[in-house]
Amino acid sequence: MERDEREQVCYTREVALEKAIEMETKSFELYKKAYLQAKNRLARDLLRDLAYDELKHKHTLENAFFEETVTLHDSAFKEGPSMNLSLLLMEKPLEDDADDQDVMIHAIHDEKRAVDYYKKMAEQCGGAPMEEMFKRLYQDEEAHLVRLEELYETIYMKDM
Repeated sequence: MERDEREQVCYTREVALEKAIEMETKSFELYKKAYLQAKNRLARDLLRDLAYDELKHKHTLENAFFEETVTLHDSAFKEGPSMNLSLLLMEKPLEDDADDQDVMIHAIHDEKRAVDYYKKMAEQCGGAPMEEMFKRLYQDEEAHLVRLEELYETIYMKDM
């Protein structure tokens, strides 16, 4: 029987942590690559900061394997909701010759996937020990998405 994607799933603590670590590792690698490709100083600074945040998340999640509770830093960035630019901007693979706009669009889509994943996990793990961890990661990733979208709007949508 094929598994319905809408099926409610709350992974074991270990599997949930492994999946989250894998996501943070991929995000770090994306931001590192994007940082090296971006030419705009503001974009590079933001991409670097987001890469550092993903490393911090990964480190915290790795430590959680040996601890009963997971303590994540408070998100320093508490701005409004996402502008949903991922719905408006077409994503394409991040090629070696990508320009700054392509890099930003790719980062927005990657961050949106992380937001959706952690939100879904927080909802599906309601009442489980991992719920608070996933809520916190959801909030952090949502803040990253907002920062990326605001910078994208500042650079590429200023004449609209």
